[in-house]
Amino acid sequence: MWPVIPIPFGTHPGQIHTYSLLIALGVCHLFIGVDAAARRQKLGRAESGKYLYCLGLASGGGWVFAMVVTRWLYGGHVPWGTAAAMPGLIGGAAILFVAAKAFHVPLRQYLELTIPYLCYMHAWGRLGCFMAGCCHGAPTDSFLGVQFPADSPACQLHGVLPVHPTQLYEMGLLIALGLATQLKVPPRHRIAVYLIAYGTGRFFVEYLRGDNRGAISLIPPLSPSQHLAILFVIAGGCLAVRHLRLAKR
Repeated sequence: MWPVIPIPFGTHPGQIHTYSLLIALGVCHLFIGVDAAARRQKLGRAESGKYLYCLGLASGGGWVFAMVVTRWLYGGHVPWGTAAAMPGLIGGAAILFVAAKAFHVPLRQYLELTIPYLCYMHAWGRLGCFMAGCCHGAPTDSFLGVQFPADSPACQLHGVLPVHPTQLYEMGLLIALGLATQLKVPPRHRIAVYLIAYGTGRFFVEYLRGDNRGAISLIPPLSPSQHLAILFVIAGGCLAVRHLRLAKR
């Protein structure tokens, strides 16, 4: 856990929040990766520029949407600025769809290029969660357990017991999924594979979480993120079925 990086600056030292820094690196990775992929595909520079603009709108809008939804899920008991990842992905996707329609950008083609770098961006964010000490797991006696510092959210809830580093579990899942979709999965199947694989992985990682997960009364035993993970898998399954039908035709 390394939540802040001190910056000595005369008599007024400052600090950088590690989570914010890693989120910024993730966003840079997303934009640079998508731009490089578009260049490799020899897509039109004007059109890809419009898509990057749409992606910027989706990134900012998705963050705001996630902050609002997170406050709702946790009953207003979290500070402004706290944002859950999955609502941000859904809100960002909706904004991206609208923006792409407005700018006449072929969304499907560009979204297929984006999927691997979306995974990498999310992985940077999960590393940021680990450094900040948030989104931690439940206590465990496994060799994988991590003991966070005394002032961390994990210790405030569970004492000095080691907890599952669920942030790193999910980061590993996202990196593996990013590499698979970039190097192995055909572009036309990337969206379906991402939705099914990430939704399934996130659903099971949620069982190891040990922080406050918020509440939705639809399926009480499941966390809000597990509800959204089910939606991800259903959407990915529908796309996969559609691909199979088109292939048979």
